[in-house]
Amino acid sequence: MPENKTMLGAQCRAEFLGTFILILVGDGAVAVDVFTGSLGLWGVAMLWGLGVTLGVYAVGAVSGGHLNPAVTVTLALFRGFPRRKIAPYILSQILGAAAAAATLWVFWYGFWAVKASALGVEIGREGSQKLAMVFCCFYPNPGIVGATAADLAKVSTGQAFFVEAILTMFLLLMILALVDERSSGIPLSNLAPLFIGFTVAVIVGIASPLTMDAVNPVRDFGPRLLAWLVGFGSIAFPGPRGNEWWLYIIAPMLGGIVGGIIYDAVVRRFLPGKSQ
Repeated sequence: MPENKTMLGAQCRAEFLGTFILILVGDGAVAVDVFTGSLGLWGVAMLWGLGVTLGVYAVGAVSGGHLNPAVTVTLALFRGFPRRKIAPYILSQILGAAAAAATLWVFWYGFWAVKASALGVEIGREGSQKLAMVFCCFYPNPGIVGATAADLAKVSTGQAFFVEAILTMFLLLMILALVDERSSGIPLSNLAPLFIGFTVAVIVGIASPLTMDAVNPVRDFGPRLLAWLVGFGSIAFPGPRGNEWWLYIIAPMLGGIVGGIIYDAVVRRFLPGKSQ
């Protein structure tokens, strides 16, 4: 019997909540480091990983804990996730991410203008991506590498696209491996979300200076909407280079699909049991 609208509504609310948790923790870690400098790359990476783990554990039993359109689309293409649910899931994820970003804006409300003054920038003007990075991604990382023209030249658009695609491919490959019921190597006792979180921490740790590691379209797009609404203007949309808003959508989506292709071709086809 097809799932009714009530169940789909519950799943969408779960995706909203799980994505809210993910962004509250992950972008919250970035905010702490931007405003206080007390976490560093290692701390931010670990908290992003924990954000994923906590979000999936919180809602996975209801919605599967996708929290990422790249996961939703890849599961629809390779694991039979109902395609009619793709749009509702993604909309819920965007709204959850934006709501978490709005929450962080309020959390740190008294710090934005003070930090902008300390950095010698004006919110919405050139260089203010050093503050907007609390919400959305830039390449290279303005807090680690910088935001001058010379800094921007260190990472090209092609490089950034490649990094995001490869890292999302890695993420989806690991997700599929960790939840594959046909594999004898999957973690038991519902530990898969923990290892998925470890994977995200690794991804952030190895490439955050390059692209800030979105590997999740709504991790960037939802908070980017909030950044635009609160005054970051063209720094948020379309971004200092004019392409950030779409690069962090398309590259992860393509990377996730490639990850599904590679996992099924290299690993799943050789596992026991009927293929899907």
